[in-house]
Formats: sequence, C-alpha cells, structure tokens
Amino acid sequence: MKYKTISARGPLFAALAAAGLIGLAAFPALSQVQEGGPMETDFAPYALGRASEDITTDFETPWRTDTVTITVNGLVENYGQMEYKVSMEEGDVLLYSWTASEEIYYEMHGHPLNPDGTYGDAMLYRDEMGTESHGFVRAPLEGIHGWYFVNDSFDTPIEIELTLAGTYDLEPGIIEMTR
Repeated sequence: MKYKTISARGPLFAALAAAGLIGLAAFPALSQVQEGGPMETDFAPYALGRASEDITTDFETPWRTDTVTITVNGLVENYGQMEYKVSMEEGDVLLYSWTASEEIYYEMHGHPLNPDGTYGDAMLYRDEMGTESHGFVRAPLEGIHGWYFVNDSFDTPIEIELTLAGTYDLEPGIIEMTR
C-alpha cells in the first residue's frame, strides 16, 4: 500500500496549525466539571457551563400558530372599538406580532378567570398608539388576554393583521364592543 504525503506551507497552514495547538491546549481545561464553570458532556465540552433552569421551558400543551385579520371600524360603528382575546393558563406563553393599516390606539391586558366562571378586573400590560407591535407575554394569571383597539376616525376602517404563536386557545376570539 502506498501512502501519499501531503505537504502544506504558507501563512494559511501556519494559522490553522496554531489554532489547532491552541485548541488542544485549551481542551483539558474544558473537560473539567466545575459548579458554574466549564463542563463536559458525552458529546461536547461547554466552556460556559450549564445555563440556569429558567432558560428553557417545556410545555404540556403543543405549540400553535395563527394569523388573524381584524377590521376595526370607525366611530360610527361600535364606537370604533374592538377587542381580540385568547384564553391562556397561568404561565402559558404568547408571542405576537401585529401591523395596522393606520395608527391606532391599543391596550394589551388580561382578565383573570374567577372560580364562578366569570372574568375579573383587568391587568394592564401596555397601552399606546402605534401601527405595529411585536413581543410576547407569559400569562401572569389564568384567563383571557389580548388587545383592545380604538379607531378614532369617523368612518375609515383600520385593518390589523395579527400573528400569534404559543400555548393559547383562540376562544373567545373577537369581542365586539356595544353600548
């Protein structure tokens, strides 16, 4: 059997060789298991150690995604008001992203579910004017969570595209505001 000798020279080879030697020199330090320090698993070393337990979360409920289009009419219909809600258990996570065709006032809030099946007073998460909002909420309480929108134009509807992901139920969905 013949063996072929490969010879490499030049700055690239020198840089790769130096990186390899540095990597080999550092490897014993990475293999030490220390509380809060470097650690090694059966598969790979982790120089920064293990993250705290709250970095990842397992959910009992499967993750879901939905995209919903909402029309918030002007003041002449429903006084320009619309709510969109989802049901969540305490600790559930909702990632959301919405964009509106025009600037609109909104509040994001939640209502706790009372023992008798009714919903209690609201907890405000945020309120402001905008044409978009992107973020997440971890439900601080079991109940309904979502948005209250107000279109202050007289009769120009505003379209909102809302994209949701997480552990939630779409019920009760859109809540029309009436007086």
